[in-house]
Amino acid sequence: MTLAVAVDAKMQEVTVWTRGVTLAKEARDTATLLAKAGSLEGKYNQFFDNYVDLPDRIGVPVKSYARLSPEPIETYYEYENYHPDVVVVAEETLVKGNDVLKGCKDGCVVVINTKRDINKLIKWLSPKENVGKVKAVAAIDADALGAGVFHTFDGTEGCIDDTKIGAGVGAAMAAAAARASGIVTLETLLKIAENKKAVQQGWDAVQVVAL
Repeated sequence: MTLAVAVDAKMQEVTVWTRGVTLAKEARDTATLLAKAGSLEGKYNQFFDNYVDLPDRIGVPVKSYARLSPEPIETYYEYENYHPDVVVVAEETLVKGNDVLKGCKDGCVVVINTKRDINKLIKWLSPKENVGKVKAVAAIDADALGAGVFHTFDGTEGCIDDTKIGAGVGAAMAAAAARASGIVTLETLLKIAENKKAVQQGWDAVQVVAL
């Protein structure tokens, strides 16, 4: 049992899987948008990247995190989400060969950025013993909805990010995650994200399959 489970029992955790450097911005935006939207709804929040996973390595699977709670978050010094309520996979190939469901809570929701049939990806979810904990799997073609945005990589190494929050793919992914899980509302996401069209389209277009 981690400290977060014992102390922050009401906290919801979002883990966003992505690939180092080239896609890190979109994962970071997804986590940041959900956390900031939660703040507007009166929730306490945290959001950060996982430097344990070597984010400076191009293509390496890495994670970004968000945490939301109706109460002050006590576990500020746990730098990983060990028991996610929501898992977002920002690039579809990460579903195969990565334990994206590791530690997930009962009722977990998985959101995958893909244009494939979601039923064809469900079989790759692992660890297999945790699939029974998943309430729903959702698919969104966020790459299409948030396309055409030029990103700097300034924020990748912990520096200031010159690209506005939620300008591209991350806006659609955050909206899909919110719609599938109910963790925040559409209205608050629209107030935060730069690309409001992508937020609305992500919310409307996400396909959710109950397990």
